[in-house]
Amino acid sequence: MPSTEKTVLIERIRLEDKTFQITTEASIGKLAASIARLGVMHSPILLSADSGYEVVCGFRRIAACKSLGVSEISARLLSPEMDKSTCVQLAIAENSLQRPLNLIETSRALVLLSGVYPDPDALCQAAGVLGLPDNYAAIRKLRQLSGLAPEIQEGVLSNILSMAMALELGQMEKSSGIGLSTLFGCLKLGLNKQREVLTMIQEIAFREHLTVKDILNAPELHQIMVHEKWDRSQKTLHLRQYLRRRRYPSITSVESDFEARVRSLDLVSGIALIPPRDFEGTTFSFHLNFNNLDELQYRLSRLTEVSSSHIMNNILNGCRISIQ
Repeated sequence: MPSTEKTVLIERIRLEDKTFQITTEASIGKLAASIARLGVMHSPILLSADSGYEVVCGFRRIAACKSLGVSEISARLLSPEMDKSTCVQLAIAENSLQRPLNLIETSRALVLLSGVYPDPDALCQAAGVLGLPDNYAAIRKLRQLSGLAPEIQEGVLSNILSMAMALELGQMEKSSGIGLSTLFGCLKLGLNKQREVLTMIQEIAFREHLTVKDILNAPELHQIMVHEKWDRSQKTLHLRQYLRRRRYPSITSVESDFEARVRSLDLVSGIALIPPRDFEGTTFSFHLNFNNLDELQYRLSRLTEVSSSHIMNNILNGCRISIQ
C-alpha cells in the first residue's frame, strides 16, 4: 500500500469528516495524558485532498494532540487516488484486529464495508478477513444499529439495551423509541422487565386509543420518575404497578376488594390466603408458616373458624373477573 510519512499541520486535518470513523469512544483525557508523556506511538493515516486531509485512522489521537495545543503531527499519507475500498479496510482493520469492537462499532464497520462490497458473498468474505461477523443475516441486523437515534445507541453501549430491543425501539416512532430507551436507562431495567413494561405500554396505548408517547408523558408516570424519596427499585415497582392497574383495571379492582375482605377475616400471623392467578380460576390456597406443632394446631383451628365465615364465602363467590 503506497503511503508516505509526513508531518502535517493539524489545522489542515478535517476532523469534522467522520466518513471512516469506527470507534465510539469520545473521551480523550487518558490518551492526551499518554501522548503528553510518551508522544504519539502510532501515526494516524490520512487521505490527501486539495482542501486538506481526511482522517482514515486516528481520530482520537489527532483530537488529543489538538487538545494539548500541538500544531503538527506525523502521519501516513495516502494518495488522493487511493481507492475507497482500501481506505475502508484500513479503518476497520486498525480497530477490529487490535481489540474487540462493541456492537455500534461493528455496525459502523459493516456499513462502511457494505458501501464498497455490495455483493453479499464478497461482503461476507471481506468481513470475515477483518474479524467481523461473516453471516449475511447477522450483518443485515447489525448494520441497522448505526442508523438508530443516538440515545438508543447509547443504551446499547451502556449494556442497558440488547440488540433485539434496540432494533425494536428503532422501528417505533422516534420520540417514543427514545423515550422508552431513556426510561429503561434511568431505571436500569433488565431485559425481562423491559419487555414487560414495553408490552404493557403498547397494550395500554392500543386499548385506550393513544400513542406510546401519550403513555410515556402521563403525569402519573412522570411523578413516579421524579419522586425524590424512591430509589430505582422503588420507582420500578411503582411503575409496574401503575401500568398494571391501567392495563388491567378489572384485575386491580378485584385485587383491592379481595385484600379488603382478607383483612376482614383477621387472619393470624403465619396464614396467607392465595387467590387464583389473575382471579381467573376457582382454586384458592392457604399458605401456613409454623415452627412447632402447637403453632400448626393453632393455625389449623383458626382455618376451621375461617372456613365457616360468611366473609370467606363472599371471597370465594366474589372474585371472578373477565379480562379485557
